Amino acid sequence: MSEWLNHLLSSGETAAMAAMTAAAFAVFFSVPARTLLATAALGAFGITVKFSLMHIGWSVIEGSFIASVCVGLCGMVLAWLYHTPTAVFSLPAVIPMVPGVFAYRTMLGVLEFTRAAKMDQALLMNIISNGLTTAFILLCLAIGVALPNLLMRGQSIRRVFGKRPLLMANK
Repeated sequence: MSEWLNHLLSSGETAAMAAMTAAAFAVFFSVPARTLLATAALGAFGITVKFSLMHIGWSVIEGSFIASVCVGLCGMVLAWLYHTPTAVFSLPAVIPMVPGVFAYRTMLGVLEFTRAAKMDQALLMNIISNGLTTAFILLCLAIGVALPNLLMRGQSIRRVFGKRPLLMANK
């Protein structure tokens, strides 16, 4: 029980940081102010899904893919509710899931490899592993966000869910 409580507390902190990151990038991308709270909530939701899946044993790549698909689907629903493009919600929300640690370790490994006097096979394998992990996570994020839009191509989300009034129109 203590392990699950620790996971829940760390997930709350991670979700809060992801929400702030998503909101900051939404401001950077000049999204409408009325969508900031929903974008922040979607960023927190995405990172929570990713880390929850990793906590139950999924890999970081699988967790990133499923989380980005969830963000893409929820982004479509939010776009329908707020009458805005899907990218307003989905793109800032997946930025907290970008694999900065793996990319950083790859770059540091490359720098260390270039300074090494002799070829270190373990270092080279570490560079390749971190680089491939970075590439696959980025690929999964891009495909996961785009997949719901591609599957719904030719159909309007309004046709699927019906017409709704503009949410928070005067804010």
